[in-house]
Amino acid sequence: MTAHWRPNNPFSTATASQTFDYVVVAVPFSKVRLWRLPSYSSLLSRAINTLNYSPSCKVALHYKTRFWEHLPIAVYGGCGSTNIPGIGSVCYPSYQINSTGPGALLASYSSGVPARSLGAMTPLQHVAHVQRAMIETHGRVAEEQFTGAWDRICWEHDEFQAGAWASPTVGQQELYLPAYFQTEMHSVFVGEHTSYTHAWIFSALESAVRGTTQLLLDMGLVDEAKEITNTWMARWMRM
Repeated sequence: MTAHWRPNNPFSTATASQTFDYVVVAVPFSKVRLWRLPSYSSLLSRAINTLNYSPSCKVALHYKTRFWEHLPIAVYGGCGSTNIPGIGSVCYPSYQINSTGPGALLASYSSGVPARSLGAMTPLQHVAHVQRAMIETHGRVAEEQFTGAWDRICWEHDEFQAGAWASPTVGQQELYLPAYFQTEMHSVFVGEHTSYTHAWIFSALESAVRGTTQLLLDMGLVDEAKEITNTWMARWMRM
């Protein structure tokens, strides 16, 4: 398998390349579908081109103090929600409770259809919307304590992601899963999107165990593959 890339000028037609015995691809299909790919099977090609992804957005806000721990009804860690559109979950830090100094809130964690609408906002519009919601929820103390520092990410608009996690539409999971377990053109696909479950770090780790075992078996290294399944307790795999 030969991989090609443009090392410098993105407008150039010249590419660098390197050839490998096998490639393990952990990039989400939401990005792989834009690559020039070899002639994979119809099923794998369809999975790469059509697997659905769910959007998600998070906004973190920085405050002078952990004011939420000193409200009349104090909040100590955990997540809650409001009925304010586009906010989703609000999560309070569970570390260093009752400490002095500044603190940060995961002031909005939204996924699914609402996140697609939020992603269309400019970062400043989105952050302002969330900060207003914090004032509405906690009172003017949230306005007084806000430092103006924030961070915001919408994974559907992330250049390396184009989606937060795989969210197969009806029938896609059952149809596409078998294609991931077959090595085609010396390519092994891993990642959360190739697992039985989605939206969790465990899904990515599970796929790594499966992909490593798959690669070792393709190379004829059966004992090494068994060691991987034993070490990582992959009891769902038999060989």
